[in-house]
Amino acid sequence: MSIHSSHETELLEALAESTDAGECLLCAYDALEDMVDALLQNIFQKDDYSVKFVVDPLLTSDGPLGDIMIRAKLLLGLGVLDKETYDDIEIFVTLKAWVKVQEGVVDFCDENILFELNRVQAIKQTMPIIYSPEQVEGLSDELKEMFLIRHFQKVRSTIVLAVTSLIQSLGKENALTS
Repeated sequence: MSIHSSHETELLEALAESTDAGECLLCAYDALEDMVDALLQNIFQKDDYSVKFVVDPLLTSDGPLGDIMIRAKLLLGLGVLDKETYDDIEIFVTLKAWVKVQEGVVDFCDENILFELNRVQAIKQTMPIIYSPEQVEGLSDELKEMFLIRHFQKVRSTIVLAVTSLIQSLGKENALTS
């Protein structure tokens, strides 16, 4: 039986309905963090009191496994994640940090953001994101605005597909979750 996070649907809906690049990237991060948490909970939450007593404090947000990258490294070490999925999670952690540094003011025309997104395996394999400032040169203001709205929608849809693929990968049954 595959694993699902308790908020998976809501988080993916929020991602699909995000209105700007910063919100979109933060929603993508939240969806992945929630799924990593659900996976760890599934692996470590046992009925045995001694296991519960030891493991529960480790999994809290202020515990040693509270950081998503430490959780992902643990899952990688346990063989639950492959390196590709780990790297993709790391990219979304980097993008979340960048959104925070920029105080939420980012856009999908930023070459640094597009570079990071194009490193995500699901994006690289299915629909690399292409944008160049030359694409809007010479366009009227109305056409430029239409182009940028369409570009945002395309990138957001690509991120939704990539995050959905990552969530499905994380939710696959394995020896530790069965």
